Amino acid sequence: MIKECLIAVAEEICPEKVNLFKSVSLSANTVARRVQGIAENISSQLSDKIGHHEWFSLALDESTDVSDTAQMLIFIRGVDKSYEVYEELLDIDSIHGTTTGADIFKGVENAINKKNLRWRNLKSITTDGGKNMCGKNKGVVALVSKAVKNDGGSKPLVLHCIIHQQSLCGKCLDV
Repeated sequence: MIKECLIAVAEEICPEKVNLFKSVSLSANTVARRVQGIAENISSQLSDKIGHHEWFSLALDESTDVSDTAQMLIFIRGVDKSYEVYEELLDIDSIHGTTTGADIFKGVENAINKKNLRWRNLKSITTDGGKNMCGKNKGVVALVSKAVKNDGGSKPLVLHCIIHQQSLCGKCLDV
């Protein structure tokens, strides 16, 4: 159906290119291979950016999907020597079973290690403020702070997600 729509659009916009659209393969294997290629390219670009950064921060968001599996998104924002800032999705981690601070930290640690990042370059971390994230001793923030300190860095700034702050403030308003 998608291919038929593309061909119809091509006939209107650029009739001389219709044959090119007709020759595009949209089989499941071809699409899967192309998506894999795009993913590898994006990952490579991110690795190149990460290789030139000076400092970075992380934002973590964890929620449960329809199959009752916790999905954690790890976003990175980095700054290079010329003060260029980038922000990308660093990793997605599926957490089966419990979602304690230690479980979530393992996913963050794996993402950090996969991209050869140094804990000491982490300057801030943003979470949703849940107990598993912000627990004083066993939360992700405490475990990340300990990892940063062990790598010779200073304690990262801890922020509460602005979207959640807005939601919490909205609940207090009597509108």
